[in-house]
Amino acid sequence: MASTPADDSSVPGSKREVSGLQKSETSKEALPNSEPANAEQSTDERPQAEALEDYLAAFDEADIALEPDYSMIDDLFPELDDFFLQDVSQLITSPDELPQATWQINALADLVEPFRQVRDAKTLAWVLNAAMPWHSKQHPSAITKPISAKALNYYAYKQEGRRYRTFQIAKRAKGEKREIKAPKDGLLRVQRLLLLCLTTVFGWVDDAAHGFVAGRSVLTNATPHTGRRFVLNLDLQDFFASTHFGRVVAVLQLPPFGLSKDGAHLVANLCCDQGALPQGAPTSPLLTNVVCQRLDRRLGQLAKQFRCHYTRYADDLTFSSDRHVFSKKFHTTLNAILAREGYKQNQKKQRLQTPAMRQEVTGVIVNDKPNAPREYVRQLRAMLHNWATYGYEAATTKLREGYGESKAYGRHQGRIPKLEHVVAGKIAYLGMVRGKEDPMYLQFAHRMALLVNEEYKQTSVLLELLRRTEEFL
Repeated sequence: MASTPADDSSVPGSKREVSGLQKSETSKEALPNSEPANAEQSTDERPQAEALEDYLAAFDEADIALEPDYSMIDDLFPELDDFFLQDVSQLITSPDELPQATWQINALADLVEPFRQVRDAKTLAWVLNAAMPWHSKQHPSAITKPISAKALNYYAYKQEGRRYRTFQIAKRAKGEKREIKAPKDGLLRVQRLLLLCLTTVFGWVDDAAHGFVAGRSVLTNATPHTGRRFVLNLDLQDFFASTHFGRVVAVLQLPPFGLSKDGAHLVANLCCDQGALPQGAPTSPLLTNVVCQRLDRRLGQLAKQFRCHYTRYADDLTFSSDRHVFSKKFHTTLNAILAREGYKQNQKKQRLQTPAMRQEVTGVIVNDKPNAPREYVRQLRAMLHNWATYGYEAATTKLREGYGESKAYGRHQGRIPKLEHVVAGKIAYLGMVRGKEDPMYLQFAHRMALLVNEEYKQTSVLLELLRRTEEFL
């Protein structure tokens, strides 16, 4: 055990730290620049008008500090019963690896201040082990063995290049593949616990961000653009790979996290691979939302200036307006903002959709009202028809024939789920987009109720299956 300093007021473990602990108030000037090193250079090399430079400079004056909102925490993670709370003391009493601590963790929100005090592997291990009961609630089959400081240092510094399993999944564009880096079991467990802590601290997300945010979805991302005459879709090129280690370290030292430099480096090393956020790690989506706070704010102000609407779902950016405002000046300013934030758009995927076209935002049709694409409905209808006409086995065989080329195949890591689960997921998605009172949704749900096995034939059980499936959309 490390020796205890004479003044124990700042040590997680003393009885004085709850009242005497100073909150992290790191000034913005003292922190590393959150912009990439080459961002300013790339901007200067472009011939920009002085008015554009003044316009962009105005964004830099905005304060990046955000006030966290903890009101959503109790809704997302209900308080555990006495059994789980008693387990906390059993999980954090390893005398050889964890610092002595007397923080009272009775609710998930109680992890906020201890996480802000993370300065090394020992203090981080204590916080992650204190979060273990809530993690076990979300993942009942997860291992509950305490995490040691030695293990954290191993995953952070000793296993570079060997911590992830790499594979590819199909993109929506035919023939294109997306590389996924899935963390191996030990690191996956650490990252899930980290995600729980990061989500607890980062309780506020910009209104424009809809990807990987509780209570938001592809539908909430598409709805602001419904019925607009002009819809502009953009895609950020190599989004996760362009979110570099240095930017993650910088934002972890800013509010609402306020980690020390050493603590920020440790957490960033556990979440990054080869100098960037890996696509496939559970912590990457949230951290991209953290890093993109300033990007969302700048693009939101750009949209306000040009009187249009802006939303972002991960790397998909959407602007819409009832007037054709997407001029050369708009695109010049947009590209300059992206460059300053370390990103660039994929020009091949830029698409301006006019009223005469089918307007689509993150897979949702938005011409008149939110709707699913016709081909999606046809596919769902064909699955139910094959099941009713040729039987369960024949319909399952037909599903397997084309499933290997779908995006879902990669998400399931090569495993093909049961036919009833695929159909239930598609029906649940249709209900989310069109509404639970929509006749088409009710018709498909009723047809499935007549087809599924005995255990699903009760309407209440089917609706529960649909509800549980919705949670993963």
